[in-house]
Amino acid sequence: FFFPLTPPQATFAGVRHSLSTTATMADTKKTSRPTIPTVKLASGHSMPIIALGTWKSPPGKTATAVKAAVENGYLSLDCANDYNNEDEIGECLEELFKSGAVKREDLHIQIKLWNTNHRPEHVMPDLEASLKDLRLDYVDSYVIHWPQAGPSYGAKAAVRTDGAHPGNYKTNPMFPVDDDGYFCSDPESHYIETWHVLEDLVEKGLVRTIGLSNFNKRQIGEVLKAVKKHPVSVLQNECHPYLQQKDLIDFCKFNNIVFQAYSPLGSGDTHLATTSSPTGVIPLKDPFIADLAAKYNKSPAQVMLRWNVQRGVAVVAKSVTPSRIADNIDIFDFELSAEEMEAFSSINCGWRHLLWRETSNHPDYPFKDELPHDYKLEKAPEQSSSGTEK
Repeated sequence: FFFPLTPPQATFAGVRHSLSTTATMADTKKTSRPTIPTVKLASGHSMPIIALGTWKSPPGKTATAVKAAVENGYLSLDCANDYNNEDEIGECLEELFKSGAVKREDLHIQIKLWNTNHRPEHVMPDLEASLKDLRLDYVDSYVIHWPQAGPSYGAKAAVRTDGAHPGNYKTNPMFPVDDDGYFCSDPESHYIETWHVLEDLVEKGLVRTIGLSNFNKRQIGEVLKAVKKHPVSVLQNECHPYLQQKDLIDFCKFNNIVFQAYSPLGSGDTHLATTSSPTGVIPLKDPFIADLAAKYNKSPAQVMLRWNVQRGVAVVAKSVTPSRIADNIDIFDFELSAEEMEAFSSINCGWRHLLWRETSNHPDYPFKDELPHDYKLEKAPEQSSSGTEK
């Protein structure tokens, strides 16, 4: 059973991270489900190092993906109310629990607070809507999806049943647009106030761990200084071989935050990608990665997931294809050499495909320094961030 963080306790930048695993390769082959390594969170809870992602999982296919994931040993699901599929996931989870396919206490389920609901009085309605859709009475992790309260109108909470798509603010959708066609912004809302409400939710037993997503280093530091009761345990940001996030990962390790990579395969097919890859190809087509895949008799996707996991980064791997879901978790029977791990630096070109520039009118938008100096705000797209149209 290959895994680089041995012994189970490994120290990074002066901070001790804990990783546990109990299966050997021989044990794994005896069962239909491998035992997936877990990372110890600052909250005291553990999180599997690989999760099934559900962003852009379409209706009718999401439940099939979740079932395939559980069958193949996944014990972590990454969800969000703006993905417009939590109701389908909830129905699937109820079936899986009733059948005994998996126990609730064995699953790590992460959800996200949507941008329209950053105001303190809107946080609870956001959480309650997700709990209702997922048919759960608590979640294992609740993260602030983006630092900016935009798109947001600010007048009232907006959840999936209000419309997980762009629409005029008067109809109160999750992606409110003003009369001129631009995303609404709520500049009076700030994520520090939001964070303190999340801490209260831990006290109430509705949430076990809290964290952040799409925050930059400065913003994370602000939250760390403002913590009153419960630590920042997770940071979920885009991360793949073309955007390796080395400095941010080191910052997280120093502050005992587990870095979790979304889009770990550099999925440049999203409609939100506004800049072309500097190499001319997406990471899945990169020749360096292709050579490693051929050497180890693995797919390029497996090599990329292995690379991130081997450096201690948790990953969210999205697919709705059962065979790929199975392949994405089959990464614990090989190990990249130290030289190969180092060679990944040669393709670290800093390509972020998810900028979502149309929300940059909010002061807390995290990637302003990556926008062109002459950038002019664009009108809202017809699709939501998950691809949902009105």
